[in-house]
This record gives sequence, C-alpha cells and structure tokens, in this order.
Amino acid sequence: MVLDLVAPVLGRTPEDLEPLIEIPPDLNKGDRALPCFRFAKEEKCSPQELATRWKKAICSKRLPEEIERIEAAGGYLNFFITKRILTAEVLQGIYASQGKYGFEKRKKPPVAVIEFSSPNIAKPFSIGHLRSTNIGAALARIFEARGWRVIRMNHLGDWGTQFGKLMAAYRRWGNAEMLREDAILNLYKLYVRFHEEEVSDPTLIEEARDWFSRLESGDAEAKELWQWFRDLTLAELKPLYDRLSVEFDYLWGESFYIDKLPTVLKELETKGLLKESDDATVIDLEPHGLPTALVQKSDESSLYLTRDLAAAIIRFRQFAFDRMIYVVGSPQRLHFQQVFKVLELLGHEWVSRCEHVPFGHISFGDEGMSTRKGNVVFLADVLDRAEQMARKIVEEKNPNLEEKEAVAKDVALAAILFADLSAKRVKDVRFSWEEMLSFDGETGPYLQYTLVRTESLIRKYDRPIDGKANTDLLSTSEESALIRELSLFPVVLRRSEYEREPFLIGQQMISLARQFNRFYAAHRIVDAPEGTNHARMLLVSAVREVLITGLKLLGIPTLKRM
Repeated sequence: MVLDLVAPVLGRTPEDLEPLIEIPPDLNKGDRALPCFRFAKEEKCSPQELATRWKKAICSKRLPEEIERIEAAGGYLNFFITKRILTAEVLQGIYASQGKYGFEKRKKPPVAVIEFSSPNIAKPFSIGHLRSTNIGAALARIFEARGWRVIRMNHLGDWGTQFGKLMAAYRRWGNAEMLREDAILNLYKLYVRFHEEEVSDPTLIEEARDWFSRLESGDAEAKELWQWFRDLTLAELKPLYDRLSVEFDYLWGESFYIDKLPTVLKELETKGLLKESDDATVIDLEPHGLPTALVQKSDESSLYLTRDLAAAIIRFRQFAFDRMIYVVGSPQRLHFQQVFKVLELLGHEWVSRCEHVPFGHISFGDEGMSTRKGNVVFLADVLDRAEQMARKIVEEKNPNLEEKEAVAKDVALAAILFADLSAKRVKDVRFSWEEMLSFDGETGPYLQYTLVRTESLIRKYDRPIDGKANTDLLSTSEESALIRELSLFPVVLRRSEYEREPFLIGQQMISLARQFNRFYAAHRIVDAPEGTNHARMLLVSAVREVLITGLKLLGIPTLKRM
C-alpha cells in the first residue's frame, strides 16, 4: 500500500523501492518510512526538502483510508497506517495464510544456487563450520519463502594438497585398525601430527606433494585411499546434518570438477589470460586492482581457484541460475573477487549474478581455531554438552514433563542455532553457555518458551478460533504494539532476502516475543469479557503462527510444551 502510493511520485516501480522501505524504531515516527537521502543529491536539494515535496505530491490526492497520515521529518517520509484497518488486515491475513504469512508465490520462480557448509573431508565437523551451515540453510528457507526455486549445494573440500599430506601421514603412522573406530578423529590426529613433524622433517612436504600428484594423475593406490577417506567422512556427516535438520540437493565436492579443469585451462589460454611465473601458471589481475591469481602449480596440480572457476561454469550450464550465492567466511573475500574477475575476463556475463555472502568467526574463547594446530571445537561435542545442560534446566523447571529427552534436544539446538544468528553475519560470534541457554534473554529457548505460552492459552481456551472475531475490540497500547510487530514480519522477511541476513528475522522474533509477553502480563485473555476474549485469542493465534513461521525459517525446533 505504501509502495503503491510512493512509486508514481518517484517515477520508479514498487519492486525498485521495496528494499528501501524502513521500519521506524519508534511508534511515534510511523509504521513505515522512506529515507530520502539517497535521492536528494540527484534531485539537488536537501533530504528534508525532498521529503516535504514528495509528501505534498502524495497528499495532493485523497489518501486511501488505510493511510491515516504522512509526515516529513528528518529527511524521512513517515507513513502512519490506520490502526483499525491495520489490525483487521494483519489478523485476517495471518489467519488466511495457512502458515505462509509474508510468503511470495511467483509464476516463474527465479533460481538460486546456494553453496553452504562445505566442510573438509577427513576432518571432524567443527563449530567453525556451523556458521556457513546455519546461515546458508536459513537463507535457503528464506529464499524459498520469497518465491525462489532454491538449489542447495554442498561444495565438499574433498580435493587439494591436504590429501597429499593426509596420505603421507597415513602411510607413515596409520593403519586400517585405527580407522575402524572413530575414523575421522584419528584421521584428524594424523593430519595434526603431519604439521607438527614437518617442521623438523622437510621430506614430509615432498612426500605430500608426490601423493597429491599421484592422486591427480589417477594413481590407483592414491585414489583408493582418497575414496576411503571420503566415504568414512560422509558416513559421519549424515547423522550430524540430520541432527541439524539440514539437507542438500547436491554433494558436489571439488573432486566433481576435476575432469572439467582442462577445458577451463584451455579457455583461459585461448583468451590469452595465462602467463608463466616461477614455473607456475598465473593470471595477472594487477591491472584490475587485484593480486596475481595462481591457477596451476609447476607440477600441474590444480588449485582452489581453478576448481571454483570450473564449478561456477558447470553450475550455470546445469541450472541457468538467477543468483549463485557462496556462503563462505570473510577471509575468502579476496578469493571470490579473483574468481569473479576471471569469469568476467572470460566473457561470462552471468558472473554479475554471482555473489559472496561473507560471515565472521565463531568461538568459545579468545583463541582462534586451527585444524593444523589441533585446537578445534567439534560441533558434535558442543551439541552433546548443550543437550546435557538443557536436560538439567528442563528437569529443574518442569520435572513432570513428558519426553524430557526430546525437549532437551530441541532446546539445545534452539540455543546454539539462535546464538549463531544473534549478530549480523559479518560480525564475530562468541558463544556463552549461560547466555544462550537462558529462558529470559534474547535466546532460542526464550522464543520456544513464548511459543509454548501461546500453545498453553489455546489449549486452555479450548474453542475454535476463527477470523470472525471483532478486531475493533483490540485497542489497548499493548495490543496495538503487538499487532504492529506482527505487521512487520513480511517487511523483515523481504529485507532478510535482500540483505542476505537471517539475523533480521531472529531479532524480529525477539521483538514479537517481548511484545507478546507484555500483552500477556497486562491483560486477561481466555477469561476476558465475551467478545474481547475471542478477539484476543485471534491475536494469540496470530502470534503463534508467526513465531512458528519465523522459527522454522531459522531451523529452530518448535515445541508445544516445555
């Protein structure tokens, strides 16, 4: 409704303006706002002058009854939605949405390939891999809710010089017996030992290079070892992904693209992009403001960048994607700048559809994690400990609860996943056991607890809830604030898609839970006067639906009791 009003005045489409609409932090500043700052320069006036001019243009015609008034203040165009109409439209909309409030359905869904998780083979799944897995899975759900066809891609780290190191370590110190029990942990220990001993034994490096060269040339023994290590890892990854409720459409690791590399190298050569430097093959990107990119070593072994070039080309041919999103840590920013620039130099115009979605580090302490040094926190251990702590909390709060084990698992998962999304993705996250398992703070368990409170009210009401309640009876400040919060969910969902930011949904769920709990504390609900109780239960039901929707988008389990 706001977009339809603004678009003709600005001479832009509603779709162009949609990402610009903001939510004022204060009710007194309106329900929606359009910042005028970015337009002021081209219009050659101040943001406030522009806001005033646009307000006058919009108000020159009769405003629809949905809009109570428009104000120009501080360079913003602020829109106040008529509360009575907002209340009815929001509650009726949620009631009719069947769990898809704020979702978009498109006749021809655009295609998004989202690459996320991408752990390394033969290494335990560390807490460091949680961010890519969690953010990527959430973005996949958000994009689907916004009408995209999503292809979930796990780009397994199953190729590279680290396998040469692992094979060399296994042949020196390993045996089949040690891999029959806790295979991945023992492979990891071999990898750590290699890096400890290479300092004093330089021959190890040569052995590792030789093993990887043999692997790339198709040596039978090297391929057999590699396949064994890969199969052992995938067998351990599946139950962990099941535990996180994460699925993939394709497990195309780096090895999938190896036989495509000669074609890519030939294409680079034909375009005149390849140069020789210190017996290695490189692409000079310095004229484009980037460091030289190494594409092939002197022993003709492939590199991460070369394999990513092949992956991008194959994926576009296979899926004709509208967006290709790499959910990969911030340290790889330069790598993707190089990949995208090389694709551009190759003449692939679709590279403009590719983007790197970076994120910060995660830790339980001040020391950074390194698989080489062996100071890695394993995700399975974190989940186990969280479940133990959650079980104790659940036992203390509700000793008579049925299925305490299942509830504890769901509470623990909610705590970890929400803690990971408790800051914008580019920021670093430091876990605190006490904070993330709290039922009172900005946590996953707090959201679950609020949802359970709505479920309890619905059970207590024990009557059908339909959309025919008289919503005009919902006029208190707590009710108005809660309805406004519900109305924001579609806006936040759109922003989460545009900004690639699941954090926004998490924060809106916290705001919604807080407003609901204020409403719950201030008013009688089930036993309110006849008519008012129907309206308030419709509101409770709407809160329940939106909480469930938001939690599912974030991968957080929903509960009926806890």
